[in-house]
Amino acid sequence: MEIYDRPHHYAISHIMAGFAAVWVPLVGVLAVAYQLLQFVCNVRTFPVEWRIKKGNSVAHTGLKLAEMAVGYALGSFVKRR
Repeated sequence: MEIYDRPHHYAISHIMAGFAAVWVPLVGVLAVAYQLLQFVCNVRTFPVEWRIKKGNSVAHTGLKLAEMAVGYALGSFVKRR
């Protein structure tokens, strides 16, 4: 499973979720819970393509959570200004 070979809109959606979580913390809680649920169930979901694939990893989930953290950091910076 190549975790870096994916369309950019998925990374952007994770960053946006983190960004939104600065103002609506429930968004962050639900996004993290959703990622952890995918990890526990060993699946990856692709809502844009309406697909669910078997297989997930700590690296893949960590990357998505890191993307959310980047969005949260950016949102925190914007909110302080």
